[in-house]
Amino acid sequence: MSDLHYLLALLTVGAALYAPLAMRGASQRLHYRDRPLFWRASLPLGTLALCLVAVLLLIWAFAATEQQPHLLWPSATLALLAAVAAWRTGLSPQRLVRRR
Repeated sequence: MSDLHYLLALLTVGAALYAPLAMRGASQRLHYRDRPLFWRASLPLGTLALCLVAVLLLIWAFAATEQQPHLLWPSATLALLAAVAAWRTGLSPQRLVRRR
């Protein structure tokens, strides 16, 4: 794998770690009664995170042969989308609760 592939893998792992931690921090800023509503409203983001995990598992499955480094591009894209959505949600977590 080239340096670009290692950079993409690092970016994917960093964004994949940031998204759930940011969502957890956003939920803790809400009142305890609103937390279940928050987690139900952020279900699409959780689905995106599950897609990210599936792509990462595919990457790790093919990492032994190193024949599929192009799978890093979709995983990095999904990770960045999840991180941006978590960041945007963290700006105002009440916005998700008010919509329900």
